[in-house]
Amino acid sequence: MFKNLISKIAKNPKIFYAMSIAATWANAGSLLNGVTTAQDNGIIPYLLWALGNTLACIVFGVFALKIPKLVNVFDSRIMKIIMGIMCPFQCWISMNGIQTVFSTTPIGKVGGIIIALAFAIFFIILLYKYGLLSNVLSDHISWIAVYGILFALTVVVLILSKENYQVLQMGTDQIGVGIKNCLLLIPGAFLYPYYYELLKYNNKNSDGVKKIKIEKAFVLGGFAFGFYLIFIFLMAYAKFGMVANIIKAILVTLIAISSLSSFLYSIYLTFGKKLGTGINILIVVLWQFLIPLGVMGAWTLMASIRVYIVISAIIFAYIWHFKEKSINKKEIAI
Repeated sequence: MFKNLISKIAKNPKIFYAMSIAATWANAGSLLNGVTTAQDNGIIPYLLWALGNTLACIVFGVFALKIPKLVNVFDSRIMKIIMGIMCPFQCWISMNGIQTVFSTTPIGKVGGIIIALAFAIFFIILLYKYGLLSNVLSDHISWIAVYGILFALTVVVLILSKENYQVLQMGTDQIGVGIKNCLLLIPGAFLYPYYYELLKYNNKNSDGVKKIKIEKAFVLGGFAFGFYLIFIFLMAYAKFGMVANIIKAILVTLIAISSLSSFLYSIYLTFGKKLGTGINILIVVLWQFLIPLGVMGAWTLMASIRVYIVISAIIFAYIWHFKEKSINKKEIAI
């Protein structure tokens, strides 16, 4: 199985990486929060929110390797721990999304909780055994399915809504909310341990996967995510019946498990397999206490914290770079 996995990715790693990057960034909140933003805040706030989402992976891909010492800062033990602490929030957002979306179907809230727990346990075992490439491949498969189901669902619900569409306001009075969400999103990718692991894996790996210009994979991943957001916007106009809600629940689950797997794997990257397994099990156990926060509540709490961490890390990286440069100049002068 593992050899087949390697051979599939090795043929065209850029596409596989890009799909995994987009799938990891998506999370359940990208659909649920996107529709809510368009309906509650308006079209302009949604477009600003979508811009921040699209730029996040692109900005990371373009600047992560160009800002001097930044990768070194995030590779330090303290930053790994900080990033590791943020990962449970991402896992809880994914699991909350699955639970929330199934609560509007015959499966119900309890059924949604069971499904979320089952996927979490499955990925804890899978990623422990097979590591990064299993995550890349599962992301790729789930994201292809997301595009297919999303396109079909959007077309169907718009047709069934007929003239009874949701009315979306322009939201000019909510532009401030859109700008805030946009700015909170853009630095988010810098706190994804999985993305740094992709940078390192691309540079040197023991599996024989060819090296690529990894920046292009992140840019492609960002645009792939932006394309997906077009359908989320169209979906905000539609009204959902029971069957459509079930299909939407399946769609959100596919989106959520891609992010869930990447962040469960990030726990392994940060804390090692033994401690990481214990932490991942703890994440699953503690989730029941975070359910009342909802998807947007959990995301807002996490996003508000991470922007300060990323800014501080970039400042420290430049200080480190210029200090090292100054020392080198003094040595040359001597």
